Amino acid sequence: MTLWQNLTHDTIFNSLEETLQVKLSNICIKRNSYINRVYELEEFDSHKRFIVKFYRPKRWTFQMIQEEHLFLKELSADEVSVIPPIEINGKTLFTLFDIFYAIFPKKGGRAIDEFNQEGWETLGRILAKVHTVGEKHKNSIRIKWRPSVATKHHLQVLLETNYLLSDFKDSFIKTVELFINKFDPLFENQELILIHGDCHKGNLIHRPNEGIFVIDFDDICVGPPVQDLWMLLPDVIENSKRELEWFLKGYETFRVFNKRSLELAEPLRGMRIIHYIAWLAIQSGEPDFQKHFPDSGTPKYWSSLIKDLQGIIY
Repeated sequence: MTLWQNLTHDTIFNSLEETLQVKLSNICIKRNSYINRVYELEEFDSHKRFIVKFYRPKRWTFQMIQEEHLFLKELSADEVSVIPPIEINGKTLFTLFDIFYAIFPKKGGRAIDEFNQEGWETLGRILAKVHTVGEKHKNSIRIKWRPSVATKHHLQVLLETNYLLSDFKDSFIKTVELFINKFDPLFENQELILIHGDCHKGNLIHRPNEGIFVIDFDDICVGPPVQDLWMLLPDVIENSKRELEWFLKGYETFRVFNKRSLELAEPLRGMRIIHYIAWLAIQSGEPDFQKHFPDSGTPKYWSSLIKDLQGIIY
């Protein structure tokens, strides 16, 4: 078993104690994260706790993670509610053999199930400030989130694996190519800036007396700001008029929102479906993949998925 699949407590403790230059207690709690390895640790004889994130090898480059950390630092300096990594001797990213890791202060919070009007307006203001900082990143190395770039890349990633069943290969490729050809023109002349990219309720927490925090910036990308909105809505745009109105009221306190970009919501949903398939294809080689995703990759799965994409296209 590789070091990545079997990070031991001793390995984690030794590495973190050397980096932090503190003695740790025996507490090491594995936190829920399928992509990365995330652990909670505690300083010895203190209640101070840390979260260490070990980034999955080969998924992000050093430069990509550095850009994420810089983005978080800039957002925090602009008083956006995020949790930047701890900086030690000018560094936020460290290595354990071939594994990159970062250390964060532990900041607990509760999950958010629903927003009232005040919550939607607050969320709008927060994301407007995120995007105000994001638009300054003119030379981002993160992937461009439009079909001709991101979706084309995800299709290629999928085809480089054995995940796609041969009986569905031609149909799937044709469907994705139709998707790209139909929807990519809609992204022309749209504002593309550095965004969170994976903004859903699971990546928001509420901290008592501090409000809403946005977490998990692993998948930042260069895309239309509406990408950070559509997954938060309770239904499609047409059935979420009230929530959209509240969100835009907060957002436009700090930044103009291009309402024409709302037409991208359905294509963005299709892009996310294809992105998720590529992600599953990569993870399918993991030892415990079938345990976590027992129904994926079956003939029924591929048939249903292709129909979903065709429903978006037609």
